[in-house]
Amino acid sequence: MKDSHKATWLKRKKLGRSRYLIMFGIVPWGIGAALLTTLLEYISFQSINSAWIPIRLIVFAFIGFFVANGRWVAMEHHFEAPAPRRP
Repeated sequence: MKDSHKATWLKRKKLGRSRYLIMFGIVPWGIGAALLTTLLEYISFQSINSAWIPIRLIVFAFIGFFVANGRWVAMEHHFEAPAPRRP
C-alpha cells in the first residue's frame, strides 16, 4: 500500500471508532441504500409505500455499521504492528 493510504487511514482513525462507523457506515449506507431502493420502487411501481422507508433506513444502517466495522478492523490489522503475543 502507498503511504497516502496509510496517511488517510491514520487521519480517519483520529476520528475515533464510533464517529468513523457513523460517518463511513451508518449514514452513507443507511441513507444511500434506502434512497436507492426507494427510487427503484418508484421506477418499478410508480408509487412509494411510505411504511417501508423507516424499515429500509434501519436495515441498511445495520448493514452499514457492520461493513464499516469490518473495514475498521481490517485497516487496524493492515496498518498497525501486531500486538506482542503472550507466552
